[in-house]
Amino acid sequence: MHRLLFGISLVTLASASGVVPEYFATGFGHVLPDGLDHILFILGLFFLSRSFPVLLFQMTLFTLAHSLTLGLSLYGFISVPGKIVEIAIALSISFIAIENLIVKDRLRAWRPWVIIAFGLVHGLGFAHSFAEKPISKDNFLPALFSFNLGIEFGQVAVIGIAYVAVALWWKRDWYSNVIARPACVAIAMIGFYMASQRI
Repeated sequence: MHRLLFGISLVTLASASGVVPEYFATGFGHVLPDGLDHILFILGLFFLSRSFPVLLFQMTLFTLAHSLTLGLSLYGFISVPGKIVEIAIALSISFIAIENLIVKDRLRAWRPWVIIAFGLVHGLGFAHSFAEKPISKDNFLPALFSFNLGIEFGQVAVIGIAYVAVALWWKRDWYSNVIARPACVAIAMIGFYMASQRI
C-alpha cells in the first residue's frame, strides 16, 4: 500500500514538474509581451510617483486583488462574460492614467480602493486566459500557482524595463511634466481606443 501511494506521489510530482514551467511561461507571456492592456495598467501605476514605496504598495494591492478573482473565477465562484471584462480592463487603463494627471505625484486616499477594484477586474481577464488551456485536476493547483507567479514576474519585468527607460531623467525636476504626464496622456488615449474596439 505504501509503495502504491509512493508511486502515485512520484507520478503526480513528475506531472506537476512539467506543468509548472509551462504555466509560468504562459503567465509571464500573458503580461509580457502579449498583454498590452496589462502592461499599460502597470505603467499607469508606475507613472503616478517616483516613490518606490508608493509603487510597491500599489503593486501589492493589485497583485492581491487579481490573485483573488483569478482563483475564485477558476473555482467557479465568479463568472463574468469575457467581453465585459475586456472592456472594463481597457477603461481601467484610461482611468488610472487620467487620475495620475489629476492628482500630480500623490497617492490619494481613494487610490488604493481604485487599484483593488481594477485588480479584481484584471484577475478575471487572467482567468479567461488560464482557462483557454485544459488542465487535469491533479495539476490544477501547481498550474494555477505557477501561472500567477509568471504574471508577477511579468509585472516586475515591465516595471524594470520602464525604470531603465527613464532612469537617466528619473531625478530631474522636469521629469513629471516632460515624461510622466505625456506618457499618462498617451496611456489614457490608448485605453479609450482599446475600449472602443472591444465594444
